Amino acid sequence: MTKMTKRLAFLLAATVLSATAAAASDDISVSLVLGQRNSGFHEAIACGARAAAQELGVKVNIQAAPTYSASEQIPVLNSVMATSPSAIVLDPTSSTALIAPLMEAAANGAKIVAVDTTLDDPSVLAAVVGTDNESVGRETAKALAKALEGKSGKVAQINSIPGISTVDARIRGFEEEIKNYPNLTYIGNQFASEDIPKAQQAFVSLMSAHPDLIGVVSQSNNPAIGVAGGIRSTETADSVVAVAVDADDAEIEALNEGLLDALVIQQPFEMGYLGFKQAVAAVKGEPVKTPIGTGTVTATKANIAEPDVAKYLYKGNCI
Repeated sequence: MTKMTKRLAFLLAATVLSATAAAASDDISVSLVLGQRNSGFHEAIACGARAAAQELGVKVNIQAAPTYSASEQIPVLNSVMATSPSAIVLDPTSSTALIAPLMEAAANGAKIVAVDTTLDDPSVLAAVVGTDNESVGRETAKALAKALEGKSGKVAQINSIPGISTVDARIRGFEEEIKNYPNLTYIGNQFASEDIPKAQQAFVSLMSAHPDLIGVVSQSNNPAIGVAGGIRSTETADSVVAVAVDADDAEIEALNEGLLDALVIQQPFEMGYLGFKQAVAAVKGEPVKTPIGTGTVTATKANIAEPDVAKYLYKGNCI
């Protein structure tokens, strides 16, 4: 065989392999089933997934529940399962209620990847991508103590609902870390649902019962927005320090207005991007990395516009 013939044979083989890989990618479809529409956090996850899909040349179908609850997410998941996707990437809105439908999806051949939240029984999951949520909780306690500048008094938490793996872990992390500050008396956590007006009322009631409260933490966006509204209505921005997780537009507005004092910001774009890539790898039978941790950064009114912080703000319109 001449050198020219060998080169032509090599080019032909490379072309065939490339075409085969492209066809394999064309055969893969990944569905992203998000916990909530109209949420900056979930939009950022979707944008990350779309970026990975474009990079890999894989089809993506993005769906989201109207509100953040298992009862709303499960019908969306069932609808997606009817299309027989190669893989499903989702943030489970319940660590228990999503197990059965996801086991059914896996039994039908779909690879399952969890982002942000996870399941009590992770055996059905090919990969988990998200923040170390106990660490997030500890960071909220540190941010609260720092903003209080050594003051002594009562602090509390107002959160969404029990059974969300991320929130449960953050509550634990906060409760462990706050023990390191003997000047702060932790009076407990209140669950107020994902409903913003209910979270606002929970704060108002908390202030009525404890008018000497000096600090409050919310471990997710909707309760945090409600708490900010409660601080506005009770005119307690000068006396109560409030720390929250995430960086939705409403939270950033509250931070700039002085209703919230610090935001512990996650990296949802990375969750969507890396979660999608792990899903495709699982479908192809390639090595999958799990768990994958994504970090946080703490924002205040003083540093929110700095490039190293601003790049993590939840931007996008990808659902």
